[in-house]
Amino acid sequence: MIQTDKNGVALFGATNVGKVRTNNEDNLIWQTLWDDSHYLAVAIDGMGGYEGGEVAAAIAHDKIIEYLETYPNGERIELLKQAVTFANNAIVDRRETSTELSSMGCVLTAILVEVKAKRVNMVHVGDSRLYMFSENKLVKLSHDHSLVGYREEQGELTEEEAMNHPQRSVISRDVGSERHEVNDHNFLESDIFPLEPETTFLLCSDGLPDMITSAQITSVLQSEHNIEDRVNGLIDAALVAGGKDNVTAVLLEYSPQVEKPQPTAAEPVREQMADKHRDKKSTHKEEKKQPQRTEVRLDENTPPSDSSTHSGNKRLPIFLFLLLIAMCMGFGVGYLVFNDKKGADASSKENVIHDTIRDTVYLSDTSAKDLLPRSK
Repeated sequence: MIQTDKNGVALFGATNVGKVRTNNEDNLIWQTLWDDSHYLAVAIDGMGGYEGGEVAAAIAHDKIIEYLETYPNGERIELLKQAVTFANNAIVDRRETSTELSSMGCVLTAILVEVKAKRVNMVHVGDSRLYMFSENKLVKLSHDHSLVGYREEQGELTEEEAMNHPQRSVISRDVGSERHEVNDHNFLESDIFPLEPETTFLLCSDGLPDMITSAQITSVLQSEHNIEDRVNGLIDAALVAGGKDNVTAVLLEYSPQVEKPQPTAAEPVREQMADKHRDKKSTHKEEKKQPQRTEVRLDENTPPSDSSTHSGNKRLPIFLFLLLIAMCMGFGVGYLVFNDKKGADASSKENVIHDTIRDTVYLSDTSAKDLLPRSK
């Protein structure tokens, strides 16, 4: 089973002779090129009757690979255009050597995918097709080089009308009918598309869209089957619808793994600093919320000391000392007040006596000579 590689690319193709034809004039290429980041996919539809179609398709297959492997340097879109032109002229050379192959040629659609540059380079000639399937939508990227295809693109014909039109296979461009240069007018159609994740590219010969509608193609591509089953599912659908022509389909899927961005060397340091800052803030808040407690143990049997008891014991002598000083001061003040009061009382009494003696006269009938000494 085809696996998606390290670039997120899965590539697979298949072809079938169909139910009407006896030989398969289709050819295809699906491979890596130069290195593991370039992919080449080509759907080739030969034409010319007898074995001419097969020969032309085989020449285109071989010459495209040969040219690209020989000349790997240059703009990829230019290299692909040169490779198709080289194949065109090789078919012309072969036609000129055989009358049986004089009408042979082919149409083709080729893409060269650059994974690193995220580009899809397309070169297209004829009515084979390139589709892009993304977000459940199918978009035709190439343009049919035919009158019916042009009218369908312009909206003059519906898809069903174009599929059943009698001139459906009449083309205006091909590879191999005449010699060309790369930049010749009305020869190569080329374009470059972005390579987006979750995108599938379908290359096919006209044997597929001539048999099944765009809605049927979309239904197969939407399925959850692997890439091989979806390619075979497209071919089987064309066969069920009638298989009137050879049928070729090539799918290229791009589904890269999305890697999460890795932090730079500075980011872990900043994160650690931020963590430390948050831890400091958290610790500081805790310190504000809860008072610090210090527990001291002399040994395992010694209970924690009571800080309030120690503080009480320390304050007691100071209190007694201050009380003693206050008592002494109180005693001294009391003593001074008492003495002042006593002196004041004595002075008052002396004044009273003096006043009494000085102001009061006592008269007695007893003479002084009659008084006893003690009475005096």
